[in-house]
Amino acid sequence: MLSRSQAKLLRFLGTFPERLEEAWDVPRDLSLPGLADAMGVVRSGLNQPLNALSELDFITVRVAHVLGGGSRRRQVYHITKAGRAWLEEHSETTEDLPRSSFQPPVETTFLVGRSATLEEMHERLEAERTLVIGGLSGVGKTVLLDAFSEQLVANKRRVRRAKVDEFSDAHALFASWYPDEGPAPNEAASMGERLADEDPSTVFLVDDVDRLDPRHREGVLALLQSVPDAGCSALLAARLPLLEGLAWPLLRIGTLEPETAASLLGDHLEDSQRLAIAKALGGHPTALQLYQEGDPLPEAGADVQAFVEHTMLHALAEDERSGLDLMVLLPRPLPPEDAPGGETVPALDDRALLRWSSRSSTVEVQHLVRNVRRAMLSDDDLHHLHSQSLAHWQGRQDRPQAGLLRLYHAMALNSEHLDAWIDEDFERLVSADAAALAVLFDRATQQHPEKERLHYWAGRVAVQRNETDMARTHLEQVHDEALSDDLAHSLALLEGDETSAQRLLQRQLERAPSVERTRLVLRTAVQRLDDRLFDEEPVADAQAVHALLSDVELPEGGPVRATVTVSMGLIRHALALQEGDDARASALADQLAGLSHDADPLVQHMNLKTELHRRARSGVDVADLSGQVREVMEAQPSPLHRAAVGMTFSEHLAAQASEQAAAFFATLPAPDRLEGAGAPSLRYAARWWYLAGRTGLRPAATALREAARCFRQAGCLRAAKAVTRRLHRVL
Repeated sequence: MLSRSQAKLLRFLGTFPERLEEAWDVPRDLSLPGLADAMGVVRSGLNQPLNALSELDFITVRVAHVLGGGSRRRQVYHITKAGRAWLEEHSETTEDLPRSSFQPPVETTFLVGRSATLEEMHERLEAERTLVIGGLSGVGKTVLLDAFSEQLVANKRRVRRAKVDEFSDAHALFASWYPDEGPAPNEAASMGERLADEDPSTVFLVDDVDRLDPRHREGVLALLQSVPDAGCSALLAARLPLLEGLAWPLLRIGTLEPETAASLLGDHLEDSQRLAIAKALGGHPTALQLYQEGDPLPEAGADVQAFVEHTMLHALAEDERSGLDLMVLLPRPLPPEDAPGGETVPALDDRALLRWSSRSSTVEVQHLVRNVRRAMLSDDDLHHLHSQSLAHWQGRQDRPQAGLLRLYHAMALNSEHLDAWIDEDFERLVSADAAALAVLFDRATQQHPEKERLHYWAGRVAVQRNETDMARTHLEQVHDEALSDDLAHSLALLEGDETSAQRLLQRQLERAPSVERTRLVLRTAVQRLDDRLFDEEPVADAQAVHALLSDVELPEGGPVRATVTVSMGLIRHALALQEGDDARASALADQLAGLSHDADPLVQHMNLKTELHRRARSGVDVADLSGQVREVMEAQPSPLHRAAVGMTFSEHLAAQASEQAAAFFATLPAPDRLEGAGAPSLRYAARWWYLAGRTGLRPAATALREAARCFRQAGCLRAAKAVTRRLHRVL
């Protein structure tokens, strides 16, 4: 006869297909941590039932790669033919059997001793629309959110869920709530309008609110408050004390009663022994998960932190503790194969020290363990760990998070290479994750308020985020004339102050070295040419652009001279098209082809634009050029270049009110799908949002707000003002 725990475990393993017995990759459910989660017991509570089933030849053990579990292979468990035969002979099942990931549609979360709490959560949220569940780290707040979410879904309620990390801002939170709706808006008004359209029965859940950084607190709290303002309900989970400014009703979550907590230890122990362990650990769920049979228990009155520090962490092997320490520093969850110390993930996971995302795609250290371990690390320890982590990311620059985390650790070390790395990577990083950079530079300027270059970069981030007051605050701390003028120029453009922007630009041109001055002139010329909407008459001052070009000093030779020559050719080509001189435009394309070849992607794009403009002026349909457009797009060197070609064609289709306009535009990548940097990326984003509103892909008001914001950030003030005028008409 099998015990209840043995039968329950065997029935769970029986839900997996036989093909997994020979598979290279298997789900985490078949590893010890996955089985423990499914059974609702601690890891060590499975040792006895697993050993008993193995002795009966009902299960086998092998080593395999676990999906989402890191690169190292680990032990997994499979039911045998004998085990399946036992199941056929004992077909009795219970309603509360755990489901494997191979039995959709509803995943259940094991919950002990929280039924009354769940019921109170439903009652209070129904009555008050807002609620915060708060308690100690590791007390089970996330598990409660999981169970609460499953109950809502089972009752046909829509749930929108997000999780906060150290870098989260309102935009990131909103994007997590609406992951399938394309790029999330940045403007608070647009977020509010989307929430106002939400079904009032929708419940918004946010976990780890306590991790919110002060840099983004105001914006996030405003977004959270807009949920009940829109008639929906919001439930937050946070460690106590609550954030300043969050005055929502609070439901405190305590530890479990020892009699209840004892069930987490498995039924192979005597009841009295389980109860003694549960009492010694104060009924703390995470502490019970960490407990291994035979561990020394804390003395009466000792807290959970002491148990974690003196029992769990000291039991780790040296390499496991090193891996844990590296992961303790992570500011956000990461895929295990990317994280420093990732090779120790299987061992740490077996000890219940890790916390996984819902799909086991990212991992972090359990918050209780992280908090305890961080408090134990000395300044020398932290310096060593940051140095190791920095070296790790230096060798993994191909990873999406590498640049940001290299900067994170370099700032912690006050690295001598910091300024060079920021100069090298700033445009790309600020385009990819301005919210994270805002936090990093905010912390850096607080730690080193005397370093004006940090204030300069912090101001640049604020400009990127449309935070004019914040940018001005940092500008006041920048006294170097070159840096101050550059930041002030960007701020003037953002605020629409053309007079100040022109004055500051002239000061930069007078001061800049020859090559830098040439780059600045060319960048300004492109900005002025692009400072328009495709469906309005050109307003750029062609004579001013010609004057800028006449002031360019070509470098004497080398790749810089060639780059400048090509850039000037592209600008003159755009001017010729704007002035309606097709012959000059074609001649300029031919000149560039002479320097390279006819198949040059730039030459192909120039010729395509010339043909599009010629047809548009003569009233000839451009739709039949779609094949040529595709060919030119395929020839381009990067996704952003390909998207820009497609955008030009989309705008011509829309200008002719072509039936193909919306369909073709829908094939173009949204701005958040492109790895771009600087003004070209911003101008593409502005054009995308503007056309998204015009084609009906996105609500008109939202699209126009985002287009105006992107045009301002790109320095295209006239286009931004034109979009704003249209927004006012829409509103």
